[in-house]
Amino acid sequence: MGERVVTVIENHPSCPLDLLEQSLAMVSLEVVRPYYGDTLPSCDDVGDGLIVLGGYQSAISDDDCPWLPKVRALLRDCVDASIPTLGICLGAQLLALACGGSVNIDADAGLEGGVAEIRWLPEANLDELFGRIAVCCNPMRSPSMHFDVVETLPASATLLGSSAMYPNQIFRIGRRAWGLQCHPEASFGTFRAWATDAATQESMSPSSFLRAYQDREPEIVATAHMVGRSFARVVGCSGR
Repeated sequence: MGERVVTVIENHPSCPLDLLEQSLAMVSLEVVRPYYGDTLPSCDDVGDGLIVLGGYQSAISDDDCPWLPKVRALLRDCVDASIPTLGICLGAQLLALACGGSVNIDADAGLEGGVAEIRWLPEANLDELFGRIAVCCNPMRSPSMHFDVVETLPASATLLGSSAMYPNQIFRIGRRAWGLQCHPEASFGTFRAWATDAATQESMSPSSFLRAYQDREPEIVATAHMVGRSFARVVGCSGR
């Protein structure tokens, strides 16, 4: 069996794979940057797994980001083919839309920023990707910085984890596709840039967001490594 390959779709230069890159070292990563003109692969060409990252755009910003319909179609095809798939923030919203869910743009509850506490539902304990994490980390604390949310999950989805502010934080669709509204991949440097931008929009100081991250940084980094290693194990067992 050759080396496993995972395609990573980066939707914005400020939202890289970041902390997850090191923990995915056991697979080969093919990063696609459509905002630079990279061609999106078909389902047959993603390799053994797919990761769709976040971005500043909304999940329906098709006019500004003409690759988004193709990303949604790719996600739907990968779900149907049971290819291990991970959507983070914007990626989770695209995944939900692709499979029949809905997204609320600029949700009334407002910005979920800082570090989200995600409490696991019983369904998470036996989940292929998050089962071990749910047992040892409940709640799981993860960086968060978003205005848009997954409002309605697809009929085929299983909710795994919720925060107090937004319930649809972590979910699975089908056998091997997962969406995370939070940002386990975000290092402090990446998060600081997001917090500064978001605080400017809200006419507030980013200091509370940054303190929340720094207070939990070792835990955040450890959680990112667990998520990355667990996804790599799923890819390794996928049998493609």
